[in-house]
Amino acid sequence: MRALRPARRFAGLVLASVLLGLVLPACASPEAAAELAPTLSFRTIGGSRIAFQNGIPVPTFAYQPRRRLDLSGRWRVEQMPMDNDLSLAVRSGALSRIVAEATGRQQSSYDDTRWSTIDVPGSYDPPPSPPGEGAWYRKDFDVPPEWQNQTITLKFGAVNYIADVWLNGHYLGYHEGGSTPFAFDVTSAIVPGDVNLLAVRVDNPPWGTRQDIVPWGLTDWWNYGGLTQPVWMEATPSVYAARADVVPHLDGADVAVTLHQRGGESAPVQVGLDLLPAAVDPTNLTNADPLSLVPAGAVPIATQRVDAGQLGRDGTSEVHASFSLANADLWSPQSPALYVLQVQVFWQERLVDQIYESFGLRRIAVDAKLPRLLLNGDPVAYAGVALHDERVYPAVNGRPRGGPVVTPDDILILLEKANATNIELIRADHHPANPLLLMLADRLGYAIWEEIPLYHYTPATFGIAMDRGIPQQMLAEMDLRDMNHPSVLFHGLANESTGGIEREQALATLHNLDRAVDGTRLTGQAAYGNQPDDGTSRPLDVAGYTTYYGVFYAPDAGPGTARALQIAHATFPRKPIMILEYGRWSDSLSDQAEQRRILTDTYQAAAPYLDTTPSGFLGAAIWWTLDDYWTLRPGVKIEHFGLYLPNGDPRPAGVQAAELFSGGAGQGARQKIVSTATGQPRQPAVQGLRFLGYLAYALVVALAIPTSLLLVMLVLIRRSPRRVRVS
Repeated sequence: MRALRPARRFAGLVLASVLLGLVLPACASPEAAAELAPTLSFRTIGGSRIAFQNGIPVPTFAYQPRRRLDLSGRWRVEQMPMDNDLSLAVRSGALSRIVAEATGRQQSSYDDTRWSTIDVPGSYDPPPSPPGEGAWYRKDFDVPPEWQNQTITLKFGAVNYIADVWLNGHYLGYHEGGSTPFAFDVTSAIVPGDVNLLAVRVDNPPWGTRQDIVPWGLTDWWNYGGLTQPVWMEATPSVYAARADVVPHLDGADVAVTLHQRGGESAPVQVGLDLLPAAVDPTNLTNADPLSLVPAGAVPIATQRVDAGQLGRDGTSEVHASFSLANADLWSPQSPALYVLQVQVFWQERLVDQIYESFGLRRIAVDAKLPRLLLNGDPVAYAGVALHDERVYPAVNGRPRGGPVVTPDDILILLEKANATNIELIRADHHPANPLLLMLADRLGYAIWEEIPLYHYTPATFGIAMDRGIPQQMLAEMDLRDMNHPSVLFHGLANESTGGIEREQALATLHNLDRAVDGTRLTGQAAYGNQPDDGTSRPLDVAGYTTYYGVFYAPDAGPGTARALQIAHATFPRKPIMILEYGRWSDSLSDQAEQRRILTDTYQAAAPYLDTTPSGFLGAAIWWTLDDYWTLRPGVKIEHFGLYLPNGDPRPAGVQAAELFSGGAGQGARQKIVSTATGQPRQPAVQGLRFLGYLAYALVVALAIPTSLLLVMLVLIRRSPRRVRVS
């Protein structure tokens, strides 16, 4: 019977997802189908495509040295069952019923003194407590008097899964999606110099109970409900910089700054841009403020001032600038050089706002001649590991501590183990990465694969999700949040899903959206490794697989992996192949030797195909996982796939990994890199000539096509036989 265990373990979740996909449509009534619309959209303003949400341009969620009110800490919370259908209903009709259900919980006058308290960020249902209910959150706080006449933005790092938000009894709006940020303009609802009350209704429908949420089915990780990431407010003048996005090049950078005015009168606006050197060392490694990275007395590497024109009342615009840089320090896991962008907003010649963004110069691409990854022009192949966004240490009764990661120290504990194991690439679970992980990966030097949670999707659930637009919103929110993180090299769009044309069409739609919003990362999916000829990765940049030979399917690890890679390469001869998962559990001491063997045999079978070999095509091999983790999989509480025990000691497989992998990443703070370059703005005249050249080329092509068609038609008319008309 033990020989059947691997197949059963593998088949459990897959079979459950497939059966749920068949059963749920029959169980769901039309009234129960989700009608709630995404809240993020794009508008074209002045030729620029700008993301809006809740009536304002999507802001930066990076730490800014502005007037800031941190709402982390103790909140009042009351867990209770929620009406999931009501939570997913259109708010124009459902809000009155939600308010009636609340019975005053959203009002400042409500008595919540008997409620328990909870830390935010955090979760109201950490393991081993059973997930599935929702909760109301409430927090009162003082707003400084000097915030009077300021524009105030309320920002949420993430709420899982559906949030409805009130401030001082004023309904602000809702958001769906458990791992990405959102914001509201709360200027009209805030009361400076007084006590204010923030109330949040959170519903987290149980996975496996309906098909219209993302993810939808049973998963192999814990579903942490609640305010899982920070909550804070920022105060700015009425004219401010909403965000600044940097598109990196190896010889420069393009910058786009989104400006917004709340109210106010039309007035001229200018934007000042400075590129500053940065240095990371142990003293500032965990300081979220980008200004902490700028060395004392540093002068700008390059500077530019851009006329933004007139910004009208409640107006939004985007300004663009380009910099040429010589002898710049490039970002890589082995040498994670960073820079800081300073944006200054001048209104009527007066400095009114500033924001700062750290960024790195790097380019990840697919070799045009060979199917391999190129980082900054050099072939790369990464030894990787997967991380769950979950606290592991200190262990509790031999189990992971549990709960969402909430501090940089939580991440550092994980990354120190990754460094000891010579890891270079981290797959950030099956959902958008924790921003703390990305901040430290940028600074220490780790490549990141992050993804949206299209996990075990089927033809039916792909259609439902894509029709609703929630995966598209999740991807756009992830792209916008993480635009300036050089560590993010890959965007994953699905994991171990089924379906042919349905999946490929969904992946093509998401790939095109990713290109439109970002365009500086490579896209991929994690397809089943026992189907290496799966062709649905056609629209994507890389072809990724979960490769569990000798564990969940035959043949054994060495020959199975080698054969699968050969078939995958034959299927996609021009794409890099990525092993996005391989691994084995170690439930007992007797399992440790087998776990170590699977790691050794799989990696050694893959090594001859790595990109860094002369005819290589394999860009990465990622072990699942670094640590043990809590799971919702039926019959299992803890998945013991970790290279490390929860107490921090390596298993034999962890020791073996350190010997097999080459490493070199994670040393940024010890290197104490001080970035340098010689920079200047790209001359407008040059840009103008380039634009005119492209325009002339486009006009020639546009005129040539109809002219050619006309000539062909004339020739055909002359050659065609004359027809005699019969009356």
